[in-house]
Amino acid sequence: MPLLAFSQVVQPERIEIEVDKTSNDFVVVSAKDQGLMIFRDTDERGPHGDRLWEFHKYNTSLKEEWSEVLAMNPAMELRGYDYDQGQLCVLFEDGPYMDKDMLMLNMSTQTGDTAQHHIKRIVPVALNYFEIVGQTVILGGQYNYRPAVVHYDMLTRKIKVLPGIYQNNGELIDIVPNKKDNTFDVLIGELNDDRVKTVTVKAYDQYSNLLQNAPLITESKKNLLDAQVSEFDGTRQIIAGTYGPKRSKYSRGLFVASIEPDGAQDIKYYNYVDLDNFFNYMRDKRQARVKRRIARKKARNKSINLNYRMVIHQLVADNGKYILLGEAYYPKYNSYYYGGMYGGYFPGRNQNTYFDGYRYTHAIAVCFSEDGKILWDHAFKLDNEKSMELKQLVHINVQDDKAVLMYSCDGEIRTKVVEDNGKVDDTITSPIKLANENEEVKKKNDQDIEGIQQWYDRYFYVHGTQDIKNKLNRSVDPSRKVFFINKIAYDAMM
Repeated sequence: MPLLAFSQVVQPERIEIEVDKTSNDFVVVSAKDQGLMIFRDTDERGPHGDRLWEFHKYNTSLKEEWSEVLAMNPAMELRGYDYDQGQLCVLFEDGPYMDKDMLMLNMSTQTGDTAQHHIKRIVPVALNYFEIVGQTVILGGQYNYRPAVVHYDMLTRKIKVLPGIYQNNGELIDIVPNKKDNTFDVLIGELNDDRVKTVTVKAYDQYSNLLQNAPLITESKKNLLDAQVSEFDGTRQIIAGTYGPKRSKYSRGLFVASIEPDGAQDIKYYNYVDLDNFFNYMRDKRQARVKRRIARKKARNKSINLNYRMVIHQLVADNGKYILLGEAYYPKYNSYYYGGMYGGYFPGRNQNTYFDGYRYTHAIAVCFSEDGKILWDHAFKLDNEKSMELKQLVHINVQDDKAVLMYSCDGEIRTKVVEDNGKVDDTITSPIKLANENEEVKKKNDQDIEGIQQWYDRYFYVHGTQDIKNKLNRSVDPSRKVFFINKIAYDAMM
């Protein structure tokens, strides 16, 4: 029998913390092979009116190593967090006011010892990015509708704005830390001289010295919309993302570019119809219908224009190959009607529209060679999963000669495996394992799964809350709500 016939998803460890219905959710942060950090605002008050925050450290076997309770000013709101090299940094703002100073906790994940940093706000940046690179904090966002990146040195406690980023018609796409060499890349979307949107990669060391400034040279009718960048390997840097028509936010395909140390560039474009498996997320009949329509247009030499909203999450380097991971989505809006003398609801009177989250249709994984050729691609359905923010649903772990893709859907773990030759195994669907086989989740909607995250080596973790009941003896703890974390791995059993 084929080797993959013996593959399975295992969940060797689980922790549960009983919570009540009004408890705040825990934030879970991967500390890689050092374990996990979890923390939350307890809503409890200290003797001086301060709000109490609890922090816990677990090892990779999900055994608690230490816990701490810290008193915080109740006006402080959580704005960001990151882990790097044995330190957890948690950023707070004084309410919604962008002109107030910030407070950052720098906590040792080994001991729980914590230093406080009061970061002066030299410009009122609306923050979207918070990254730790060695002893440096990188804060990114917008100021007066322009991109801005702030650099804070934890050793000297000095802060400054990175030059060359704050500009008209610019957009901060991402800040990508390179943990191996303590550098970071800032990806900026900006208009070139032909008013075409391109992507510029600015590389810095942790002391804010500019190492490289490389705007991609795109074609005159191709907007570069979203992108991710690989770490510099000493010979080249790979950038991949989406492109679309001029003056449009919809993508029509993918681009992949390489930048040499001397600035030389090579860029290739692939329309979505050039991918072998882009329409695999569709039902068979619809997929066949779309492919017939494309074939007819190709036969008549007509252009084929697809329009997708696609967010690019990762570009993973794997022994000379690069795997791009993205997710297609659309924003969902709902309406309600109101009117009447006393504010009663009557269809057809006045209408209000409100944002009801993003719906994810499918994910794509595309593997490129070093010279930008597609080695394989795959797409799979996400069942219109809903999220109020554009967060990453599918996570990837490269193991030997295969890429393992995991995501959660309807309270289950779904696993796709793509081999180096592009062969795709059947989806493995696994329920989230409970601590006791005599227990069950009360109802599917009595759980809030936060999603799967890549952890360390071949491991992932999933966390959330569940209402659990004993299905054999309902008189004993008939129902309890727990916060849980499950450790997960894909095993190709020999």
